Amino acid sequence: MRATLAALAVHPRVGLAILSGRALGDVRRRVGVSRVVYGGCHGLEIAGAGLAFRHPAARRARVAAARRLLRAAVRGLPGVRLESKGLAVSLHYRHVAAARVDEVREAVAHVARRVPDLAVIAGHRVFDFVPRVGWDKGRAVRWIARRLGPTLPGRVTLLYVGDDTTDEAAFAALRGRAVTVRVGAAPTAADHVVRGVREVHGLLRWIAGALV
Repeated sequence: MRATLAALAVHPRVGLAILSGRALGDVRRRVGVSRVVYGGCHGLEIAGAGLAFRHPAARRARVAAARRLLRAAVRGLPGVRLESKGLAVSLHYRHVAAARVDEVREAVAHVARRVPDLAVIAGHRVFDFVPRVGWDKGRAVRWIARRLGPTLPGRVTLLYVGDDTTDEAAFAALRGRAVTVRVGAAPTAADHVVRGVREVHGLLRWIAGALV
């Protein structure tokens, strides 16, 4: 997959962006491809390919307060992991026993009431606390597209592929403006659905081949 992304990233007719709920530095390290626009913390921070953005209303102090409250709320609950992301804090509960997942949800709801200026984004076995600034992957991808689009020759077709519930905001924001693809079976606003990463890789390889 990385080789295919790298080939697309250097093509003069392609602008490539990767949006993630992970911290910006984390997603850049994991993908490791240059000439790509990276968006971390659901697009609150964006960097790469000559672009740079950090939402001006996002404040780290409130996120730090949420982390302290979360740590206290889930103390003694096996399988929980807290992750600091700078502009966000995440509570991962992938390894929490099914019988105790309700305790996680109760803890999240309790903390959410204490920090009303943070929004809670539910992902795959994770809750992200992010600044409530009216920003999500949908707004982030449109911000990126407005800046990358004019740098590309000819007519631009926008393709967005995502596998997380947080990608639904982008699918909705891009309705009628892009080709959208949901990875994995789930209710979705996307135009198309594929089964898994193998199909996504096949699609990207096909695009790379068609551009040669």
